Amino acid sequence: MDPIRGSVIKGVKWTTLGTIGVAICSLLRLSILARFLDKSDFGLMALTLFILGIINLFMDMGLTSAIFHKQNISKNEYSSLYWINLIFGILVFGIIFFVSPYIASFYNEPLLAELIIIMALAVLAAALGGQFKTIEHKNLNFRIIALVELTSAIISLGIAVILAIYQYGIYALIFSALFQYAVPNLFFWLRGLFLNPVRFHFKLSEALPFLKIGIYEVGSQFVNYFNRDLDIIVIGKLFSTELLGGYSLAKQLVFKPAQIINPIITKIANPLLAKFQTDIHVLKRNYLKLINIISSLNFFVYLGIIIFAPIIVTILYGSKYESIVALVRILSLYMYLRSLGNPIGSLVIATGRTNLSFYWNLFSMAIMAIFVFLGSLVSIQAVAWAVTLGFLFLFVPNWWFLVRRMTGASLTEFTKAIVPKLYFDEIKRTISKKYNG
Repeated sequence: MDPIRGSVIKGVKWTTLGTIGVAICSLLRLSILARFLDKSDFGLMALTLFILGIINLFMDMGLTSAIFHKQNISKNEYSSLYWINLIFGILVFGIIFFVSPYIASFYNEPLLAELIIIMALAVLAAALGGQFKTIEHKNLNFRIIALVELTSAIISLGIAVILAIYQYGIYALIFSALFQYAVPNLFFWLRGLFLNPVRFHFKLSEALPFLKIGIYEVGSQFVNYFNRDLDIIVIGKLFSTELLGGYSLAKQLVFKPAQIINPIITKIANPLLAKFQTDIHVLKRNYLKLINIISSLNFFVYLGIIIFAPIIVTILYGSKYESIVALVRILSLYMYLRSLGNPIGSLVIATGRTNLSFYWNLFSMAIMAIFVFLGSLVSIQAVAWAVTLGFLFLFVPNWWFLVRRMTGASLTEFTKAIVPKLYFDEIKRTISKKYNG
């Protein structure tokens, strides 16, 4: 068997196990804590995680994508990148420490400042171990990554339950999330020190080629992050934390399937597509296949959520959250459309065209801001419809600006790739091949 294909197959198995396990733990945590905490607690947590997400975008300055893209990296280059990342992580934590009171004041939630500072400790852990984890990922060591992330998620779930039972309120959410974010990075830091120790070496000239790619990637992710959570920002400011909490729970529910399906595929696709960066025909073929697989899986999953939303909400959150059923259905449409754009990140990494991604995200954020603003003038449900219609509006421009330029795929090819398939023929051929073999 081809070594790359063998690594991919193993990677799919371990990534599937880890991703599904982590998602189940996360869903169980939400389901259990929904019975102990108030909606306002989930509203505060949504704002805290939004701020932490912004911090994480700047953590490695886009160097993760640059490391995936460049195929041969020396130990000196890795060392230069590590020291830049570590120093920058410490600076980011210091900035967050000082600006958190102003963020809390903006949302008129004094407790938010303390929660942000606690969660920002994860930044220091990421600065220490993030690069080591990226190296494991690039080397297709998905087994160790999956086991560490799954173990952290299970322990995190236990911490959340224990703290909730002892009535620690929102801190049950905060400390369990902190543990899940920080521990894997600390583990890979310690592992890296033994297996691939960093040298006391630094040259800015060695890091500049990576930073050139990374700066655009950070800008792109930063804009895309605001684009993704514009609804959270607006609802947090214009509506109560209780309403935000209900909306956040609905959004987290519909995010779970995509958080299981998409990472399983894209974690493999990131290093794999990068290996095909010199052959645009192979790159296009694999990208379109990737799109079709994601579309097919997500379509039927989200169709099921739309149909059985009342049952799902009652089982996961309890009868007091019946009011979010409509939001779950609307946001399921939104999440399906959004999932179709997820593989573009793997394509950007493969081609190194982070500049295109940055400019596209600026444009799409401007469009989405208009849709979200108009929706916020009506109701929270209108905001959910607004983000859904916004993504539908951006479908053709997304193909024209990104997919066409990086792969040469026509609109017809791109549209056909999105049409869901059941893959019955492929399954039958696989079974037949094994049986005959």
